[in-house]
Amino acid sequence: MPTLYIVATPIGNLEDISLRALRILGEVDFILCEDTRVTKKLLEHYKIKTPTISFHEHSDEKKIGEILELLAGGKNLALVTDAGTPGVSDPGGKLIEKVIEKMSDEVKVESIPGPSAVTAALSISGIPTDKFIFMGFPPHKKGRQTFIYKILENELPVVVYESKHRILKFLEELKKAAADWNKEVEKKLNELSPRKQHKKTDAKKLKKVDLTSIVVCRELSKMHETVYRGSLESIMEKIKNDTNAQKGEFVIIIGK
Repeated sequence: MPTLYIVATPIGNLEDISLRALRILGEVDFILCEDTRVTKKLLEHYKIKTPTISFHEHSDEKKIGEILELLAGGKNLALVTDAGTPGVSDPGGKLIEKVIEKMSDEVKVESIPGPSAVTAALSISGIPTDKFIFMGFPPHKKGRQTFIYKILENELPVVVYESKHRILKFLEELKKAAADWNKEVEKKLNELSPRKQHKKTDAKKLKKVDLTSIVVCRELSKMHETVYRGSLESIMEKIKNDTNAQKGEFVIIIGK
């Protein structure tokens, strides 16, 4: 049975790849890449000669059809993202969905686990992470405010990704939303009678948010890895005052 391998690759440091992943990348017929240029750096480092095929967020149904034809023809394929685990905040998810939907009896989908920015950040956060919510990247425009309010509403730690272009904007928006949230809670509490203020059901609905347990991880596993811990305001100040801190990829954990 032909196999589509979902292969996790390094999020920064090229040494963070398993022996199994290297073997699979060398054995498959083709490697499906989010960006072939990025993947080729990894392949060249480990002297892997497997041909690559581009598959990214703008790939259309025709490209998916061509990949399905390769699998139907008995080819073994590996799917990789630019960094980390495919399918997690990654366009590879739609391909995996199509393969399972159309070829579940003919093709095996197998995970080759490894690096993930989510688990890497959680592991060093110092925040209790028995349970957490991962929300991926915030929308750029439509739905962004709703996304941020969902973070505030959640009772569990929330993990999000953000780019260097919007990291400060996101933190500013989170700060403003929390201030508006707390102002509204204060207003509603003042409208309640003292007896109702102490009821558990009312208290749960009207709980203020406290953004003092935040972790921001920048450039995980890379040379300039930086981890900021503390209140939202203190972290924002550090990032604002250092232009180098505004570069790279970010994982933000909002503790509760």
